[in-house]
Amino acid sequence: MNKWTVNEAPQDLRVLISGFQSWSEAELRPLTDVQAVPGQHWRVEQGHDPGFPPSGEAGVWRSHTVLALVRADGSGWVGSVGDATRTFAQWEARAGTEAVTVTCTLEGPDVPVTWEETGDVIATLEARAADLGVAMGARTPAPLRVWCSWYSYYRDVTLDAMLDNARLASEHGLDFDVFQLDDGFQTFLGDWEDPSAHFGGHARELPARLAELGFTAGLWLAPFLVQPQSRLFRDHPEWLLRGEDGQPLAFGNNWGGPYHALDTTHPGALDWIRELGRTVRGWGYTYLKIDFLYGATQPGVRHDPTVGRAEAYRMGLQAFRDGVGDDAFILACGAPLAQSIGLVDAMRTGPDVAPLWDEDSRRVWLGDATGPSARNALHTALSRWYQHAWYQPDPDVAICRRELSLLNATERDAIAGMLDVIGGLRASSDPISLLDEEGRALLRQCLTVSTPDRPVTLAASHGDAVTHFTRGTFNLTDRAEGGIPAHGYRSAQGKEQA
Repeated sequence: MNKWTVNEAPQDLRVLISGFQSWSEAELRPLTDVQAVPGQHWRVEQGHDPGFPPSGEAGVWRSHTVLALVRADGSGWVGSVGDATRTFAQWEARAGTEAVTVTCTLEGPDVPVTWEETGDVIATLEARAADLGVAMGARTPAPLRVWCSWYSYYRDVTLDAMLDNARLASEHGLDFDVFQLDDGFQTFLGDWEDPSAHFGGHARELPARLAELGFTAGLWLAPFLVQPQSRLFRDHPEWLLRGEDGQPLAFGNNWGGPYHALDTTHPGALDWIRELGRTVRGWGYTYLKIDFLYGATQPGVRHDPTVGRAEAYRMGLQAFRDGVGDDAFILACGAPLAQSIGLVDAMRTGPDVAPLWDEDSRRVWLGDATGPSARNALHTALSRWYQHAWYQPDPDVAICRRELSLLNATERDAIAGMLDVIGGLRASSDPISLLDEEGRALLRQCLTVSTPDRPVTLAASHGDAVTHFTRGTFNLTDRAEGGIPAHGYRSAQGKEQA
């Protein structure tokens, strides 16, 4: 364990943290605040690292890979690591009466660790993030503009719905590059070649038909997860990550209940993952969104006990990359962030957007801000602005429709502002038929690719996140602040919707 003492009054400092995976919270908070931890263990498993969960204590903040303490003048301290290929770097800042204790514990092989005082936390954090990206061979291709089926059709998506939306996008001249089929085309997790009863075809039929309309085909997979109802679970229980009792480890709570994960140290499982990549590439998919990847990192009993959790994850991800080929575009989601550098082209850097601003019952009462909502997506994605040096950031979809949505114009505009500030991928999921002229205009704005922006300060914020950028300022609170309405965004030119 690496340990330092910061001789500074804790009440005078802010802490900037980044959680374990895509959906885990990233925040900018007073150091003396309480870091929330979900009240239900399955939510810790699904949204955080159960091996190093949030503290749940006042003045104790846990972060992965990087950590920063910020003074009121923007100076402070930055912690970082030089490699994350096989190692989890687990940072903790613990406020005392008159000083702060900072530790960094490495789970995996030793890697270089730095803790440095700086006059400019923003610039130093950006520089260390860039160093890590270079060291791990970060892939940062040009951003793509993607239509995704999930946020409109969810698991009820059909082949006809995909094609209907692609035709309408073409007719309206909407500049999408990729039409991506999300969850719902398959029977069970693990049985990816078996079409669901409602899909109305097979996923392999889609790429050629989308190509006729001028679009690249994308496909969603959760390659490391296995549902207990699947043939894969029945035929190859020896490939599954196990608990201490020797039984397949069950965790999470989606798709009607818990699920299992492949043991990515097992040669048979790795061969299967590799072949899955080859199969979907053979169907014609060159854009793959692979989701719930954290499953490979769950604490458990592995086939090869000498392999740590970070390395096991990397082995599984490498197998999938080998299967789809080096020229395929991989967007990772629900994925350990730094451990994916060099193998994925893009990364979801926050929770799912949803057609509602906030979900208090989950965030406030259950202590879990990893769930879908516009507020959660902005809160975390904005606080990870520096990660564009690791991959193309994916802050998730714009919501431009007024129907089937609880978002108002101010909130829709804030999401559009997030996309502009973060840069990276541009995505939408609105049924094209529901967009009127105003909705299509907002969508065209959201599809305009931009370069990543940077904060102007970490010493002030409208909400518990990074909100002040050179191009504009966000207000994530429930009241007007700084002349910006609640849940709003004001560009540097003063434009805002109220």
